[in-house]
Amino acid sequence: MNKKTLKEDNTVIMSDKYLSESGVQGGKVIGEHIVLGSFIAGIPFFIIGLIALFSMLFGFLSTNTAVIIGVLLITIIGFLFIIGGYNIYRTKQVNK
Repeated sequence: MNKKTLKEDNTVIMSDKYLSESGVQGGKVIGEHIVLGSFIAGIPFFIIGLIALFSMLFGFLSTNTAVIIGVLLITIIGFLFIIGGYNIYRTKQVNK
């Protein structure tokens, strides 16, 4: 886009450079929220999964197949959220 002035509302569109910079800034904000959301969601999933796993091992929870699969899935999902959030955070810190 070249410099254009609209006569109706008197706004100026400067160039593609400013649009791309604003897109980068928006991506950084979204990235920060994804990191925070991953940690907020991942830590409780992981802790609940570990508690359920230990309670199954010590006999406090029934050990049918559905419970075992559910506990393993909850633990794995929490772990993946934590690892994903950490990787995004670390990549953001390295690129600064």
